Amino acid sequence: MRTTRSRAVSGDSDDDDAPQTFMFQGKAYESYQEMVNAKRQRNQDVLASSGLLGAKAAIDDAVLEQKAAKAASRGLKRSKAPREPLPRRKSSRLQGVAASGIYVESELAAGKVVVAGGLYTPNDSEEESKFFNDRINDGSDLTVSEAVELCGSKWSKEGTVEAAEQFMKQSLSDITKTFSSTSSRKGSPDSVRSVPGKSITSKTLQSNLNALSLESDTCVAKVTPERIYSVACHPNPNHIIACAGDKRGHVGIWNVDQYGAEAKQEDESSSDGVHLFKPFNGAVSSMTWNQSGTSLLAASYDGSVRSFDVEKQAFKEVFATYSDDDVYKDKLGYNLHGGYRSWLQSLELDHRFGSECFFLSTSEGSVMHVDLRSKRKVTFDQTLSERKINSMSLHPNGYTMATAGLSTVVQLCDIRSMSDSKSKKPKPLAWQNVGKSINSAFFSPSGKRLLTTTMMDHLDILEDAHLASGLIKTPKTRIKHDNRTGRWLSTFMARWHPASFSGEEIFVSGSMKKPRTIEVFGGNGSLLREIRGIALTAVASRCCFHPSAEKLIVIGGNSSGRLTIAR
Repeated sequence: MRTTRSRAVSGDSDDDDAPQTFMFQGKAYESYQEMVNAKRQRNQDVLASSGLLGAKAAIDDAVLEQKAAKAASRGLKRSKAPREPLPRRKSSRLQGVAASGIYVESELAAGKVVVAGGLYTPNDSEEESKFFNDRINDGSDLTVSEAVELCGSKWSKEGTVEAAEQFMKQSLSDITKTFSSTSSRKGSPDSVRSVPGKSITSKTLQSNLNALSLESDTCVAKVTPERIYSVACHPNPNHIIACAGDKRGHVGIWNVDQYGAEAKQEDESSSDGVHLFKPFNGAVSSMTWNQSGTSLLAASYDGSVRSFDVEKQAFKEVFATYSDDDVYKDKLGYNLHGGYRSWLQSLELDHRFGSECFFLSTSEGSVMHVDLRSKRKVTFDQTLSERKINSMSLHPNGYTMATAGLSTVVQLCDIRSMSDSKSKKPKPLAWQNVGKSINSAFFSPSGKRLLTTTMMDHLDILEDAHLASGLIKTPKTRIKHDNRTGRWLSTFMARWHPASFSGEEIFVSGSMKKPRTIEVFGGNGSLLREIRGIALTAVASRCCFHPSAEKLIVIGGNSSGRLTIAR
């Protein structure tokens, strides 16, 4: 339909200024813009009636589903070994076998029973003696191949052991050597993370955050079989080696960019750079790389701490709790085992001495300091709470420690006043009553701020808490945040970036928002970025940053064993 413009015709020249009308589809419009809007509406109606918009939306949804399915299939894959049909089950009566007369006489704690009646002959599996606290072994070193084989045939298939050994011996060793040669140091955790001319500054921080993306299907991979309890990242700024520990004692290491000689296979046998190990039999509650990236330290609910030494290529047990039995008298953790209800809840490196010393908190409310230097001893084992301590954090000053857990109180103590006597409980320097359990409390790199994640649905930021005394009534900043993850998801534990950017400090947290989100906040509590994308389809409960100050990389782990990389 042609568009026409008409103007009133008159004999007088004064009528030249008469109002104009614009015609479209037989209708007059007083202004040109009204006619344009009518055209646009007509075009939209025609497009909608044609069905093209619905077809496009269907295609877009199909593409997104295909990308999501491809992303979900990356990483670990179950072994598809053929199963032989089991023989048909028959009762003893049908088989003509006389009843043995065995029955359960009584039930004990922890699922144990007393069997009586008849002759009872235990089978081979029952006769096998278990290791202390149901651990993997007696504390001996685990080689790479042994740690892979302990994962079982479900996750270990042909070529898995060889691929893991090749990655650990070649790729990871090269990554570690190139980094440790330029970063050997001691001191505070962020003392040499800033590289002049390359580091992100406060002016470029927001633009780097805005550039983070989760739109590629290569940003996600299944790294562990079960729910992720802890995450860590190798400190080399030129590579991304993401690690995760799950609730069954597995440790997954993901060579994200598949650096080195590792083949980029596209068939079903490819694990996309993921390698799985099983150095524990309990949940891996904490893990961290040392400052030089030469060893990965991890603590487990089974009461042991193991360190993977890149040079020695072994998972070495550096500490474990044991009972007061004389058999374990020579062990470093002798008489420190609190029974089957006690476990190691968190691990924190003592930044004063590198990876040679570390702190441990337990489900019984105690904190230990383990010194692995020449004398190898537990410096102190102090009870600070009547209930489980979820986290602890040492201030950069080297003596103020913050602890938090089920006691609903954040405590700040002077570790110089602690001793190996459990009977004398040190008096806290300062404390904050929260009201409900506290998932974590961590000092910022500068030590000026203390960040707590609470089940009161808050993220609290305390300023200069290490200088306070007595009761801390209110935090400097309180962020309303839904922390109710429920029974089947790991709890949120907001964590700081190990480096500061020209004085600016940031932290990351999981989120219950939909669509699924990872949130990054500034040190003043302002929300800087909500990271979303097709690679993030579940709640990322445990998050951390890549330690490098040269580029921003966020890692999130969910309860299906998947890691998501935002970069």
